Amino acid sequence: MKRIKKIAFMLVVLICFFSSTVYGASNYDYILDENKERIAIPSTYRVEKVLSYFEGAGYLNNAQDLFIDKDGKLYVVDTGNNRVLKLSTEGRLLGQYDGDTKKFNNPNGIYVDEYGDMYVADTGNGRIVHLDPDGKFVEEFVQPESPLYDKKSPFKPTKVYIDAINQIYALNDDYHGFIVLDANNHFKGYVAPTRLEFSFKDVLIRIFASPEQKEQLAKRLPPAHSNFVITDDGMIYATTLRAKTEQIKKMTTLGENIYPEDGFFGEEIDEYGNKIEPAFVDLTVDENGIITALESSTCRLYQYDQEGNLLTVFGGRGTYRGKFLFPTSVVHDNEGNIYVLDSRMNNIQIFRPTKFIKTVHTALSLYYDGKYQEAIEPWKEILKVGPNYYVAHKGMGKAYMKQEKWNQSMKAYKLADDKEGYSDSFAERRHQNFREYFGWIVLAVVVAIIAIIRFVRYLKKLSDKYIRETKTWKGVI
Repeated sequence: MKRIKKIAFMLVVLICFFSSTVYGASNYDYILDENKERIAIPSTYRVEKVLSYFEGAGYLNNAQDLFIDKDGKLYVVDTGNNRVLKLSTEGRLLGQYDGDTKKFNNPNGIYVDEYGDMYVADTGNGRIVHLDPDGKFVEEFVQPESPLYDKKSPFKPTKVYIDAINQIYALNDDYHGFIVLDANNHFKGYVAPTRLEFSFKDVLIRIFASPEQKEQLAKRLPPAHSNFVITDDGMIYATTLRAKTEQIKKMTTLGENIYPEDGFFGEEIDEYGNKIEPAFVDLTVDENGIITALESSTCRLYQYDQEGNLLTVFGGRGTYRGKFLFPTSVVHDNEGNIYVLDSRMNNIQIFRPTKFIKTVHTALSLYYDGKYQEAIEPWKEILKVGPNYYVAHKGMGKAYMKQEKWNQSMKAYKLADDKEGYSDSFAERRHQNFREYFGWIVLAVVVAIIAIIRFVRYLKKLSDKYIRETKTWKGVI
């Protein structure tokens, strides 16, 4: 009996140890190295508060979208309850709206302009409804009457945004990209339609497959954009579902993607070795172009700088603070806090940045402002607490390059294992050396040429003298 109790006790200890190990394996922030291996880094965001019950409005039900306006008011599209909630950033209810004269039916997205006017993607009613700051109906935008509009894809907007010239951009959960309308509900066209990726397998199927298989292949549709934001400089940032590359795009108003076409975002393998197909559902972009993207397969948030370099990964799947079950939307406020909406847990978690990630953002901000020397100090401070944070080495390499300090830049890039950066620095140093010593090189070449000419003349003189002596000697004989 004692032996059985002892064995049971040992099993409990092992189970607890294993559970804590598994918990710890995914309960840290990290970045990815060149081989896509995870590197643990100091904590970057911590949960400050969880909003789940709102006095005067109750609980959320399958909420789908968040928006923070210029004044810091938080808007929640509470889809299951067919309403929009307006909150303070602390979670105090400021108002709730149901569409006024015509009630919402399965709303999915919202945009709020600088005056507090709301534009709601009222998906079930097939419209975008414009409400004033008090929630009163102003106007609605419906499926446009235009021969250029594809009637095979009925107008069921899921997300909405307004650009700087008051054009309405809407997503319709299809491959056409963004539907663009003017203030009079006139169709301006489609922007950034998605396309099917090349597949050698599809080529083989088209050659050897049966008619039925070819027909099935023809029904395959391109991946669709899942969400987007338009920044003050007019750039469109979008997330895409079911895509093997270009899961995140940075586009001009014409739909041209600035990021590389083969760019990959997210991860391919999780901490247990399972294959991941990244499914980004939303993103938010701050004033420095730093992107925080929400990925629903792993329930993680991936943060990138404006060049696409990974800064941190945090979050994950779970039911405790800092984890999610089915996250659907992410926004940030002016203080850098990040708000994440979970439609399954029906709550909003507020993440506050730590000193570590704030310092990273400071270094990036200084660099983008052209203050390259000032940017080096924050990077050094970061490396004191996170020596494995190769992004800091890379940032220092860039800053040194801008100051034309090629040797320091090469050293920083080497520590970051950035072969391309190291190669660029080496090429610049070689070019600088050539320019610096060009005069001396030319002088040395001229001197060498003169020396060679004189040496040749000297040899010729000796040769002529030898020939004369030889002829004279022969003459005497």
